[in-house]
Amino acid sequence: MNRGHKDPADPRDPRASTLLVPSTKYERGDRVLVGLPFDSSIPSRPGAKLGPKAFRDALPTLTTFGRKKELAGTVVRDLGDLDLPPTSVRRAHERVQSTSREIFASGATPFFIGGDNGLTGAILRGLAEANPTLKLGLVVIDSHYDVREYEDEDTLSSGTPYRRALETSICSGDRTFILGTREFANSSYYHRYVREQRITTINVDTFDTTPAQQIASEVRYKLEQSCDAIFLSIDIDAAELPGSSAAAPGTLTSREMIAIVREIASSPMLIGCDLSELSPPWDVAGMTAKLAARLFLEVISGAAGS
Repeated sequence: MNRGHKDPADPRDPRASTLLVPSTKYERGDRVLVGLPFDSSIPSRPGAKLGPKAFRDALPTLTTFGRKKELAGTVVRDLGDLDLPPTSVRRAHERVQSTSREIFASGATPFFIGGDNGLTGAILRGLAEANPTLKLGLVVIDSHYDVREYEDEDTLSSGTPYRRALETSICSGDRTFILGTREFANSSYYHRYVREQRITTINVDTFDTTPAQQIASEVRYKLEQSCDAIFLSIDIDAAELPGSSAAAPGTLTSREMIAIVREIASSPMLIGCDLSELSPPWDVAGMTAKLAARLFLEVISGAAGS
């Protein structure tokens, strides 16, 4: 596993990178960070395998103080990057699923940073193995439905994670919300599947008339009434920034992304989070990586309590 951390130049102005503590062990109640440097099953432009490094490199640009809360002293155990085989989609998914199972079984709360969004399916399958009776609420921030059909584990891709999730005992379409979907990004075939599964999708146009915080609050309320726990899955291509595997115009703003994550992360039922598709070769001035780092801090801040 690879790790990279920077110390602050001024101890009175601690950087967000100081929250990460390189670790090989964790226990119940710990917050852990895991990097997933893999992009071999992303059909579009490559580069997301470098996402974990870009994310860690962006953390020193942010401080530990925000929302009138000081996070200095909060420990996030950085388990480093998983060693994932670049030529085998099946084995990469198996490794991520096994790691996810171990973390959730321990009672730790993970933040996975990728990497390929397809691995979200492996994360959720690992959670299902650790707790097969869990009634999970799934909040997805994504431009795409990502419920593509696949033949076997060798044909998994960044377009399959939520179909994989729905195949588990813990997920159900009526407890799955996809926020930020955009027009001309999904097919009518998979649109029908989403409707058949009773998945709720909230198109990006909805955010023109309703504040992001209000939308997220309504989603949070519904899930807290019907679920045992909530998992938050963030595909950074939902933000109108260049450094993702499928960047496009007409998506959510950074502020809307922050508002959604802040609201969902404030739920005491949040059990874990992943952020995928950060692709630094396509970024400009590291802006997308900085947003990923900011979203991580919103999750940690929410978990630390209001």
